[in-house]
Amino acid sequence: QFSIVAPHSLHRHCIATQGTLYPKNIQLVMIDDVIVYYYNSSAEQEAIVPEWLNHPEGIEFWQEVHRNLKFNRYVMDTAVRVTSEHYNHSHDHFYQAHGRCGWKSDGTTEAFMSHAYDGKDFVSFDVSTRTWTAAVSHAVFYKRKRETDLEDLVRLVIHYESGCIRWLEKLLEFSVTVREPKVPAVSLFERPPHGNSEVEVTCHVTGFYPRAVQVEWLGAEGLPMVDGVNSGEVLPNGDGSYQLRKSLTVPQEAQDTQSYSCLVLHSSIAGNITVTWAPKKNLANVLMAIVIIVSVVLILTVLFKYLVWRRAVAQNPE
Repeated sequence: QFSIVAPHSLHRHCIATQGTLYPKNIQLVMIDDVIVYYYNSSAEQEAIVPEWLNHPEGIEFWQEVHRNLKFNRYVMDTAVRVTSEHYNHSHDHFYQAHGRCGWKSDGTTEAFMSHAYDGKDFVSFDVSTRTWTAAVSHAVFYKRKRETDLEDLVRLVIHYESGCIRWLEKLLEFSVTVREPKVPAVSLFERPPHGNSEVEVTCHVTGFYPRAVQVEWLGAEGLPMVDGVNSGEVLPNGDGSYQLRKSLTVPQEAQDTQSYSCLVLHSSIAGNITVTWAPKKNLANVLMAIVIIVSVVLILTVLFKYLVWRRAVAQNPE
């Protein structure tokens, strides 16, 4: 029994830096893998409204997101400044924040936020308990700073308990066209053995959207294979779709007798897509049979022409 579930989520990534090596601020908001808002302080212009939000209701909503993220720049600039001062750091350092909200597979909502300093875990905020947790001892000062700011605490709770989900619901409504499901194309290709008798068969699944996909190699009696299976990562194509490769190493003793199937499950299709790799022996037998039939036909043709010639000679002696 296979299934594929793709719950939706909204992510916000914010980075603030000090020094000259990096842009001062970078902000990114995404619904699943679709960009809603992107800001880079090193660019010469403010964030741009995406085409799929370029209508009156969408623009009004996007401006709300923009105001929220613009205030967040101040919060992030403060975070990198006070943290660098606490460590007595100078030069180039950066502070990161990642917030997420969405639905779990059982339909309930979830939300969290975590911070990092110079790429290492620093603090996190538990929305359900409304508490900050320091990941390292040096972060205790920042945890206390955020906990004593009651106005900031209320702002975070309101956003992650209700505002973030409201954003997600609106964005799901507005982004229907850019999130249009795409059916995967599935093909098999075989790599000849290198120095041994094993054969690698790759199942190439490409052109699908959304990103979530399940690919399984099935062996005898339709059971999933584990041994000899090597899976790559889901990679983006240039058109917004994705691709994945999953390879199976077939030992020599199984190449002439055992068939294997690549099964693909994706939310764009009701059932599944299955492509089967047939044993080599079957193909060899077919080719041999064709060669034998062609040879017999040629022999019979030559024999027939010879008999016709002999009869003609017998009836018309010189």
